[in-house]
Amino acid sequence: MKKMLVMAVVLAVAVIAFGCAAKQTVKPDTTPADTGMGEVEEATPEATPVPEGLKYVVKKGDTLWDISAMSKIYNDSFQWPLLFKANRDQIEDPDIIEVGQSLDVRKDFSSAEVNDAIQKAKDTPPYKPHNAPRKKLPLKY
Repeated sequence: MKKMLVMAVVLAVAVIAFGCAAKQTVKPDTTPADTGMGEVEEATPEATPVPEGLKYVVKKGDTLWDISAMSKIYNDSFQWPLLFKANRDQIEDPDIIEVGQSLDVRKDFSSAEVNDAIQKAKDTPPYKPHNAPRKKLPLKY
């Protein structure tokens, strides 16, 4: 036991020592700016890869509420309107999702959109069972 403790301490010291040794300091650029009147060119944006969105395949018994509560999704049940918003092309009624549906999970919503979704989830009336999509939803999600 004592031997393992000594090895753990040695390992921790080595990680800290090598981690600190590898750290580089970046010096600020102190060259003076060119104040001459030159020709201005538009910068060409570099191609940045767009990360592929996360997908979630609906399983039996799933609800938007339960899916949005998952840690890999939004980790908050009250953000289910974001799932509905991102998948309006395939979900007509947020109470009715089908097993096997592949839902897009967007993570690029603004904080205002997230707050709006949470408020709409709180304002949504209690669930009433139904089998067909409602013609009119209780809120404009």
